[in-house]
This record gives sequence, C-alpha cells and structure tokens, in this order.
Amino acid sequence: MFLKRVLILAFIIIITSCSLDRSNPLDPLNSGIQAPGKVTGIEVDKISNTTIEIRWNYMININGYYIYRSGFHNGHYNQIYEPTPSDTLYIDHVISSELHYYYKMSAFIYVDGKKLEGYRSEYRTWTRD
Repeated sequence: MFLKRVLILAFIIIITSCSLDRSNPLDPLNSGIQAPGKVTGIEVDKISNTTIEIRWNYMININGYYIYRSGFHNGHYNQIYEPTPSDTLYIDHVISSELHYYYKMSAFIYVDGKKLEGYRSEYRTWTRD
C-alpha cells in the first residue's frame, strides 16, 4: 500500500512539473522575441593587397553587427569586428596578400542584457584578379 502511494505521488509530481512554464527569454521560437534577420546587400572588394572593404545594407531595430572572417569558405570563421548599428562599411586590414579571405555577417539585439544573434549570412568574398 505504501509503495502504491509513493508511485502515485511520484506520478503526480512528474505530470504537474511538465506543465510548468519554462520560457527562455533568448529562445526566439518560444519567447515571442524575434531574432534579427540576415544582413543583406553584403559586398566585399579588395582595395589593395592588404585592404578589404566590406559594405552592407543598413538595418533598423538592431543593436549591432558581427563580422566574421575565414581563410576558407567552409572553414572556421572568427569574429573580427563588431560594428555599431549605424555602420554600413568596414575596412579590414589583412596580414597577407597571398591569402584569400571569406566573410560572414550577422546582426544582434539585446534581450535582458544579453546579445541575441540572428542568422549568419552566406559567405562573401571578392573576385580574384
């Protein structure tokens, strides 16, 4: 009889705990908060052997951007800069004129003091000479 009561109590606890609200304020699928869209209009031009110019379309309702760089289109991308929301241009001073660089961008917003990053763009690079 005691075991039966313990099992019923455990079952009730499990069932009621499943109904608790576990909303994550940074989960865009469940919180009602929209993550920023993809950064659009990204253009990458090689200005000199060691200077790359990156331009993009201005976005509203964001708190900033991330710019990522890699030496390979499918390689690991490292964050290299965090432009302000009003920026639409970044000049990257690269180390080697022998390497080809690939760039990705994303936008972010602040939610409860934390950054919620939107989707990263497809990689962009310049046309080889």
